[in-house]
Amino acid sequence: MMHFCSALILILVTTVCSYRIGAGKSDITGPVVQVMLMGYAEMGQTGQGILQRLWARSFIVQDGDNRIVFVNTDTQSMGDIIKKRVINTLETRYGALYTEKNVMISSTHSHSGMGGYLQYTLYEFAALGWIEETVKPMVDGIVQSIINAHDNLEFGSLALSQGELLKTNINRSPQAYLMNPKEERSFYKYDVDKTMTVLGFKNEAGDDLGLISWFAVHGVSVNNTNKLVNGDNKGYAAYLTEKMVNSGKYSHGKFVAAFSQSNEGDVSPNTLGAFCTGSDTPCDGTRDSKCPNGSRCVGRGPAWPKSDLQSNRIIGENQAFKALELYHARMSAQQVHGKIDFVQRYWDITKAIVTDQNGDQHKLCYPAMGYAFAAGTTDGPALNGFYQNTTKGTFGWNLIKNIIQKPTESQKTCQSPKPILLDTGEIGTLHPWQPEILDIQLFRIGNVFIYAVPSEFTTMSGRRLRASIKKSLIQHQLGDQDTVVIHSGPANGYASYCTTFEEYQHQRYEGASTPYGPHTLQAYIDAFDQLVFMMAHPNNHSIKSEKLPDYTKQGFNFSPRYRSDQPHIFRSFGEVIQDVSPYYSKRTQSTPFVVSATFVAGNPRNDPMLGKTFLTVEKKVNNQWIVIRTDNDYDTRFIWKYTYQLLGMSEAKVEWHISNDIEPGIYRLGYMGNSRAAFSKKIVPHSGYSSEFEISNMY
Repeated sequence: MMHFCSALILILVTTVCSYRIGAGKSDITGPVVQVMLMGYAEMGQTGQGILQRLWARSFIVQDGDNRIVFVNTDTQSMGDIIKKRVINTLETRYGALYTEKNVMISSTHSHSGMGGYLQYTLYEFAALGWIEETVKPMVDGIVQSIINAHDNLEFGSLALSQGELLKTNINRSPQAYLMNPKEERSFYKYDVDKTMTVLGFKNEAGDDLGLISWFAVHGVSVNNTNKLVNGDNKGYAAYLTEKMVNSGKYSHGKFVAAFSQSNEGDVSPNTLGAFCTGSDTPCDGTRDSKCPNGSRCVGRGPAWPKSDLQSNRIIGENQAFKALELYHARMSAQQVHGKIDFVQRYWDITKAIVTDQNGDQHKLCYPAMGYAFAAGTTDGPALNGFYQNTTKGTFGWNLIKNIIQKPTESQKTCQSPKPILLDTGEIGTLHPWQPEILDIQLFRIGNVFIYAVPSEFTTMSGRRLRASIKKSLIQHQLGDQDTVVIHSGPANGYASYCTTFEEYQHQRYEGASTPYGPHTLQAYIDAFDQLVFMMAHPNNHSIKSEKLPDYTKQGFNFSPRYRSDQPHIFRSFGEVIQDVSPYYSKRTQSTPFVVSATFVAGNPRNDPMLGKTFLTVEKKVNNQWIVIRTDNDYDTRFIWKYTYQLLGMSEAKVEWHISNDIEPGIYRLGYMGNSRAAFSKKIVPHSGYSSEFEISNMY
């Protein structure tokens, strides 16, 4: 059936509205306190509240009987079991409409979200366990975002735009990048990808529905001292974009903006470079540029030394403004139309056998992590005494690591030149330390192809895989020279890093964190060649898919237990402990000033408040209180702590960082929480408000 875009025809725009499209979002914020944040693996980086909420943003594209679902989450990665549970829940509602094959769940790679949703031992140690308290709201929120997109399905059009975004990312391992052949590097202007790709969604009336942006930059603008949950630079970009569009004059308030990750493995938002702390001495995290005792090699964002949160805002703004520019560039945009298709496979990477350029065959390794893995990166240094670019182990650490698991000779040969620190693939436990079966996937929307990988690909490894997939698509007559191939990940699971063979030899952090050995990239290239073949020959292939294992019942949870709540003596839950001042004058300088109030609180783990808020900022208008801020706004903070943990007494501070563009008026701060009584599982909501205060223009 042909569908006519009557509104667009009237203004002589030749867009074909051939799809049903829908966009939706939902809150996935889990326990914001007492659970380690996922990404830096920094012991003690335990949640203490909220800077911004975390979201799942879903997009559905349907053409006849075929449809695909792309989901982007404000998380470090996506758990394979999370996806499995999402699919199981969807099946109870929609039957076989949504499956593991046509649902792709990607991530922003923020390092400031709750941990506990990856089922393998190494990643459980990074967050102190498999934490159902994190998992349930994440699954519920992802499912709800897909339901919202499903319920919003309407006829519309898609447009693809690409453009160069500068001053937003740098290569944090340029020495490893230079290991790649000079002839190959000469094809590219930069040592990171500067291209942003935007897929725009509009309905047949021309209303703006949403966009998906892909751009390579790590989610580490907010550093490893942070303890407030947030979506880092891509989370802020999405927040800002939706705020700008949905408050616009012609907006219908449903615009959803997803800022997805691409091949960011060696890509940093700390654009000023890395320096030894307390000095202006450049460094690169190696022993050759060793910082003095007490100093660490740390990357600096664009707002250094002012604030990492301001750096986060700048990197997020850059992406938001560029994405909107590309979204509205309709004249240069490529209209997307054509077939919808999808293929997916559970693939055992350790069984892969690849052939190198000399014709020699190599079997992929069982997973292992190298010495430079323990060094961390210039975005987040880890253990003292370890350095990047480490190709030889030390006597002392070899003794220690052999107690945990001594690598076999075949494993050492397979992983060479990586000196193995953690032989994760040969530890004989029922609960594997790292995955062997990976969820890989390929979507088609006309001449646009989106592929999902669970690993963090470096710049050049992503470039090679994209080029290989495009070549394969052309060979199988699924694509042409104008085909656009998009890298999305970490998606559908997490499997650490993937470098090129040449970068692997250098053994910086990224190479040391490539678990399956130096030929990992070639194995991915071969696997996606098979996916393309499956798409080209849907009923005529013998390529099998493995079964995804579920180890969650063998998992552990070392996150702290929490007890019932008690109010402070002679006080009630929600009562103000420390109030605001009655009057504030706006300052002439650009630095925001802070208004705060502290309340008697219950533990926020009692209820993550999905779709709600722990705080409000309210303005009095015509003698009524109007909410103007929640805990999802970037200028508010919700900070919680125990005052007497043994007694279950705690307090919550609500902060509002006020900039000069705030209108004068009468305001108040609000707190919302929940408490659990002793010897009871019953959760009781409570709330409280500060005194009202005035903000004046007088200086």
